[in-house]
Amino acid sequence: MPRVHDVPLCRQLIEPAEWDLHGGWALGDRIEWSNRACGLASLRAILLAYGCAAPTVTELLKLAVKHEVLTPRGALHAGIANLATDLGVPSRAEPVSVEELLTRLGNAPLIVSVTEQLPDDGRSGGHLIILRGYEDGPDPTIHFRDPSAWGQTHDRVALSRLAPSYTGRAITFASLTNNGDS
Repeated sequence: MPRVHDVPLCRQLIEPAEWDLHGGWALGDRIEWSNRACGLASLRAILLAYGCAAPTVTELLKLAVKHEVLTPRGALHAGIANLATDLGVPSRAEPVSVEELLTRLGNAPLIVSVTEQLPDDGRSGGHLIILRGYEDGPDPTIHFRDPSAWGQTHDRVALSRLAPSYTGRAITFASLTNNGDS
């Protein structure tokens, strides 16, 4: 029986209306920031899953800039964990081995660092997605939410395909009790 947490899909591409409404223009180029917003879109989805008030991605981006969470390559895991905790979901940035993923997913979703589109060519990291559960099997199927354009049409992957692109770094969260089926 699959164990999958009910986590909504949030896009990292910030819509022009949201950007303008929340003053994103003060930060610069919307598309440039959208390309670096995977961790913040993932954080927004986590906040929604836990029933917390969830600022827009633009508002989260402004908080991330204010608290120096962002680097030229993206968001710092510890910074996202601190924002999540400040916004009501206790979390930590910590190493989680591939072998530990299924056990951890039994209690809560995880934000993990992978390579975009999960290639199995040895590249790892640089993109943040939510692992939200799994189905048992010889090669367990991992259910995920990816805020990128590719993630709009992909939501499951074999653990054997995920593993080569996973860095072993995750943002972990307090136990989530409202599990869905898919």
